[in-house]
Amino acid sequence: MFRTFKIIIILSIFFFAEFHATSQSSFNSPYSSFGLGDLTFKGFVRNSAMGGISLAMRNSEYIDYSNPASYSSRDSLSMLFEFGTALKASVVATSNKDEAPWDMNFSHMAFSFPLNGKLAVGAGLVPYSTINYSFIDHVRNTDTDYNPDVGELDYIFRGEGGVNQVFFGAGYKLTKNLSLGINSNYLFGNILTVQAVSFMEEENSFNPKVESEKLLSGFNFNLGLQYYASLSNDWEISAGAKYSRQSKIKIKNELKKTNVLLLSGSGAIIDTLLLETSPPVKKLFPSSYGFGLSFNKGEKFVIGIDYRSVQWKNSTLLNTDSLANSSSYLFGMEYTPRPKNTDVYPLRIHYRAGAYYTNSYLKVHGKQLNDVGITFGAGFPIGRVGSTFNISFDYGQRGSRNNDMVLEKHGMIIFSLSLYDLWFRKFKYQ
Repeated sequence: MFRTFKIIIILSIFFFAEFHATSQSSFNSPYSSFGLGDLTFKGFVRNSAMGGISLAMRNSEYIDYSNPASYSSRDSLSMLFEFGTALKASVVATSNKDEAPWDMNFSHMAFSFPLNGKLAVGAGLVPYSTINYSFIDHVRNTDTDYNPDVGELDYIFRGEGGVNQVFFGAGYKLTKNLSLGINSNYLFGNILTVQAVSFMEEENSFNPKVESEKLLSGFNFNLGLQYYASLSNDWEISAGAKYSRQSKIKIKNELKKTNVLLLSGSGAIIDTLLLETSPPVKKLFPSSYGFGLSFNKGEKFVIGIDYRSVQWKNSTLLNTDSLANSSSYLFGMEYTPRPKNTDVYPLRIHYRAGAYYTNSYLKVHGKQLNDVGITFGAGFPIGRVGSTFNISFDYGQRGSRNNDMVLEKHGMIIFSLSLYDLWFRKFKYQ
């Protein structure tokens, strides 16, 4: 098992690295054009299927990176490794038409193991935000803003990229019922935006194009705390809290302005008007905090709630005038009919469900955008101890068809493999 587990991990790293590098995204979300893009990652698959709750969650067979204090729940000698992929789809509806973009890509990768009976560590790679939008504003001779001296034209807007997060942290048991943890997060990524004008009535005209690429990098830190205690009748309670102070992120901008003449059958002529790279500037990344509470009855039943808030209004990142402080309310539960039953497999499956409501950090036409949804999923045990194959479904919506806004009904399916093994055993031979 030990050797097989290592082989699986090595192969999965190479597979998902290659998959992430070669996959092309076709997902088109107009709301990702604001701020840092879509902040849709709700934790690993178990958390995602339970509405995203994680701050009070403690389980020796799962990694809950949102609260680093949970690392201290690792069993001695154990090693956890998890990786996953996500399929996203949505229906984007305006007053004129509907579209149904989709995308499949890398989701996350993480591992965790104990250093001793009180201290454990965790590390991994997760997405922080994604940006992918493409839309065209057509101006035709029947429109009120049509100018006969210019003629019909298309305004083209496109963006891609996003921010990733590498985390490394540790959780320590201060007492029998209290744990403290810290995560160090390195944020990095790029945001490419393109604005262009295409003149429709003049074949041999140069079309202006502006490309701006912002490169982001920087550190921030999360502090986590968890208190847990036993109640009567095998019930347990866990309370968790997380805080991240305001930090500084470096942003470097590369700007390119060109005139493009498209030639049929022979490519294009590009006249570069401006090409400059600005020195890095430091911008304020927002502070955040959250609280969670969960109850569990052994390994059979878990129910919990989270509240989280991010102070985006005080940050100095992109499009600050379109950002607002966000708050999220998360609810989830998990039920396993008979966790120790080895004869009837469906009784060992972990059944999960949840819901969430978020006042997102986006403001459109002066109105803060709300995101509401439901989640459900399952964990399928592999073997007798520890490892599981997990799947979660997330369905929600944000925005509206009214007031020149866009109604986006979004869905996500995440698959993951959570592998559990004992890596530090010392065998004795006679």
